[in-house]
Amino acid sequence: MALILIVPACGKSDEVLLKPGIYILQDFKREVPGDFTITIYEDGTFQSYETPVSSYIGMGHYSIEKDIVTLKEDASGCTGDINYYQMIDGNLSFISKDSANYHFVPLEDGALFTWTADAGDLY
Repeated sequence: MALILIVPACGKSDEVLLKPGIYILQDFKREVPGDFTITIYEDGTFQSYETPVSSYIGMGHYSIEKDIVTLKEDASGCTGDINYYQMIDGNLSFISKDSANYHFVPLEDGALFTWTADAGDLY
């Protein structure tokens, strides 16, 4: 005789959802004009734009594991850099450990990008 145990799912996930939209770097003093933005799209892609002084726009795909967001630039886009963020209250907090960091505006650990625009505002 076999005993089958069925455990119902709780329906709660410990994965944090990443809201599509534009995230802007906050409280950052720098010598170049413009906002450092990360745009998250629903299709799993992103763009990062450090400054209007540079023509470089990072593009790639993101993944999420629990509350850690990994932004991986497509190698065909030039660098193939990988940067990590922690989701905190719907915002992105930069994790310097193991991140490639950025070329024109290097970030310190904990640099905060706040969500500022809905995905519908992107088009």
